[in-house]
This record gives sequence, C-alpha cells and structure tokens, in this order.
Amino acid sequence: MSDNRKFMMCAYNGLLCAATGFGLIKIGPSEHPYAFAACVIGFARGVINLVTTLVNEDDETLRELSWIVGHVMDVVPLPLINVSLYLKAESNNIALAHGLFLLPLGVTWLLRKLRNEGDFEEFGTVPTLKILTILGNITSLVFLAINDSSWILGGMAALAFMTEIGANYCNDHLIYDSAMPICYFSWSAFYILAALVVTGEK
Repeated sequence: MSDNRKFMMCAYNGLLCAATGFGLIKIGPSEHPYAFAACVIGFARGVINLVTTLVNEDDETLRELSWIVGHVMDVVPLPLINVSLYLKAESNNIALAHGLFLLPLGVTWLLRKLRNEGDFEEFGTVPTLKILTILGNITSLVFLAINDSSWILGGMAALAFMTEIGANYCNDHLIYDSAMPICYFSWSAFYILAALVVTGEK
C-alpha cells in the first residue's frame, strides 16, 4: 500500500472512530443498548482497520478480523438502530421484526463455512440477503421519518442507502474508486445522526 493510500485509510477510519466514539459517549448503554451496540461495532471496525493499516497489513489474523468485522458492519448496525428507534416508540412487534433482519448474518456465516474461499464473491445468495436486509431497514427508516416529520431520520435513510448501494453505484457508473470514501463518510454521518435521534433530537 502506498503512503498516500495508507494516509487516506487512516483518515477514513479515524473519522469513523470519531463518529462512533461520539455515539458511544452520547448514547447510554443502559437506556439504548441496541444503538450502543451498533456504535461499538462501528468503533471496532475503525480501530481494527487502523491497526491493520498502521501495524502490518499483511498479517493474516488482522486481515481475517478486519474481514469479519467488515461483514458484521455491513449488516448489523442498521437493524440495531431501527430496533432501538422502534422500542423508543413502543412499537415492540416492529422492533422484533427488525431483530429478525439479523438472520442474514447467520446465513452468511453458514454459507462461508460451506464454500471455498475463492467462491464467496460469486455466491449469489449472500449479497441478495444483504441487499434485502439493507433495503428493508431503509424503508422502515423512511416510514419513521415521514411519520415523525423528522429530517434527521430522513437523512439517516439516505446515508444508509449510500453506505452500500449508492457507494457501489457511484463507483461503477460515476467516479471510479469512489466507493470507499463515500461509504466511510456516509457511515460516519449516519452514526452522528443516529446518536442525536436516539437521544431525543428530531
């Protein structure tokens, strides 16, 4: 990895750590355990990627740990935030439904055990489940945003879209190699807005 790319990776992950650290400080673990857990996942990803970049990017253990946390980050934080928001609104049945959105993560792990390492990217079930999970949770955020007339929730829905689907579209059709910065900036802004809305901002 070039020095310039290493610097940019450190900057992206430092931004993610700062945003999730803000969430960890602002969100109480006892009052909002699901949202707090989502921030822990984001903070862990930022720290692990920083260590991997700065210490030894060729270390297999660090790379495997980064891979694991990266896939957890892709799927888990958004449903956790939604669970927290719907519990806050006393919509327990809907909160349970969002908890069930975490099932694709378990399926991902099962498929990973059954596949060869090189076949994962071409295995169509896992990406489909991931996209369905993301879209389902984005739809739920949009519903909450309209119902509560909340610009913060609307912004969170837009940012959640950009973290995966929007970033990949921009990379493939607009600006090459733009997926990573879009993804990191979107996640960082998402966590900041999530901390605000979970703690009472509209």
